[in-house]
Amino acid sequence: MNLPALAVALVVLTTVTAMSLGMADRAFVSAERDAESRRVAVGLSERLVRPDEPVTVRSNVLDGAALDRLDGDRLRTLFPVVAEHGVRVTVGDGTVVEHGDVDDGTTIRRIVLVERRQTVRLTPRFDATPAFTLPRRTRTVDLEIRPPDGTTVTEVRADGRVVLRNASGLAGNFSVDVSRYETVELAFDVEGQLPTGSVEVTYHPTATRKAILAVTVDA
Repeated sequence: MNLPALAVALVVLTTVTAMSLGMADRAFVSAERDAESRRVAVGLSERLVRPDEPVTVRSNVLDGAALDRLDGDRLRTLFPVVAEHGVRVTVGDGTVVEHGDVDDGTTIRRIVLVERRQTVRLTPRFDATPAFTLPRRTRTVDLEIRPPDGTTVTEVRADGRVVLRNASGLAGNFSVDVSRYETVELAFDVEGQLPTGSVEVTYHPTATRKAILAVTVDA
């Protein structure tokens, strides 16, 4: 091989080697970014559905109202794993929060329930007996008891369990915890008549829907 040909061969070899090293370096950096993105995405998605987190009602059940309050600053405060990474959290077709730049990244998806509480107020009508059953399940019941003169409410039971009692009479506003797993019957022990309007009830039934939680992290 003559000298010109050898020089050309060396130039080609050097160029190919440099290109190969550059491609390998970029591949290594890309792999590191993908691994970091996946680590953060998995960690955040696990934290978001834990039962003791501010955005959950219980395990894998998200609190719809808490999601409405979630923004970038709160996300970083509640979940330090986010740090300065670009993060997007969606539930169903809606974006809950987006923090930083999310151009690509790694996405982790989970099936969840989203629960929203409603507030319902009703005035029970007592016909044959001073008792009524709530039409939907709830965790708490607020009672406003205002019996007329000559009537005394001494006890309130929820499914047979005494939740309020006062021998001299119950009057005022009260909040009681009840089972969220079944509709509850409230029964009143009364001396005298308990006409309609003597008791006002406020309760908080929930509506639950299934959705896909998607966490995308671009490290």
